[in-house]
Amino acid sequence: MTSRLMVRVLVTLVAFAVLARIPVGFDVGFKFDSGLAVIWAFGLLSLVLLTGYVGQISLCQATFAGVGAYAAGMMTATFHVDYIVAVAVGVAAAFALGIIVGLPALRLHGITLAIVTLGIALVFDRYVFQDHAFEWFTGGTGGWSVREASMFGLQMDSSKHLMAAYVVLLALFCLVGLLMVNLHDSGAGRRFRAIRDSELAAATMGVDLIRYKLLAFGMSAAIAGLGGAFYPLVAGNVSPQPFWLFTSLQFAAIAVLMGVRYVPAAALGGAFMAFVPDVLTRFGHGSLFGHQYEISYDWFQIAVGVLLIVQLIALPDGVWGDLRHRVGHARSTVGALGGRRVKVA
Repeated sequence: MTSRLMVRVLVTLVAFAVLARIPVGFDVGFKFDSGLAVIWAFGLLSLVLLTGYVGQISLCQATFAGVGAYAAGMMTATFHVDYIVAVAVGVAAAFALGIIVGLPALRLHGITLAIVTLGIALVFDRYVFQDHAFEWFTGGTGGWSVREASMFGLQMDSSKHLMAAYVVLLALFCLVGLLMVNLHDSGAGRRFRAIRDSELAAATMGVDLIRYKLLAFGMSAAIAGLGGAFYPLVAGNVSPQPFWLFTSLQFAAIAVLMGVRYVPAAALGGAFMAFVPDVLTRFGHGSLFGHQYEISYDWFQIAVGVLLIVQLIALPDGVWGDLRHRVGHARSTVGALGGRRVKVA
């Protein structure tokens, strides 16, 4: 094991230990937000791979998460399998859909690819997730109900044992995040980045564009599906609303806002998506200097839009990217100052 890998493993373990303890003192609502934050972080992490590493645009990541959620809910509610099996089926279903969605990416680029993935999100949002013809998959208008389940011998549900689900979900996120960071520096990661920089140059160097672009879409969909597969367990049921088109657009906006090329930015963005709307709902009303004020959920959408504009102007590499650059610059400055020798007359 190289020293760099050891450092990454140590940082991951420390991050897991800290993040696993933070929600312990929260009420049930904020504990649910903690689980939801990791689910959304998986959706953002899927864009780190697809957009940050490979340069492909997708506006249907919430669709992949929804497929994973419905598949896991169906397996648990209908076949009563262990939840790890339900998660595996959800990931496999999302991966298969990702490969299918990736087929147009072999010939499309930029805005045209974005429009195609947007159309796929609309189709699933309006028809597959809400049409009676797919009730065998979606569980009808009420969706699938998952009140309790077991995984790795642990009892999990959306109320008393919510922390167990959160810890397992967080552990999986840390593991996938660590694999993603190592993938970036691997041979496959270099081929992904070559495709991002120039598909023509990558093909000239011998990169199999068909293989790696389909692999990127499949892996990205699987990552989003892994997070989505836990949604029925964390929320208690699954319905179309969390996986509608606007969630995919939020994924794209917040991924860019936080830094689409960085794994930790996905965790930061997931927390932002889950906690800020709830905080606005809970504490967005009251009185200040004798005047009543009311801040609705719509302010969250406005805030995302304003922050995105400011970020694109002031922080083009995203919030995490800018923070990373500042820390790197500070370390270089300190190292340069420490390396100077003071001459004494």
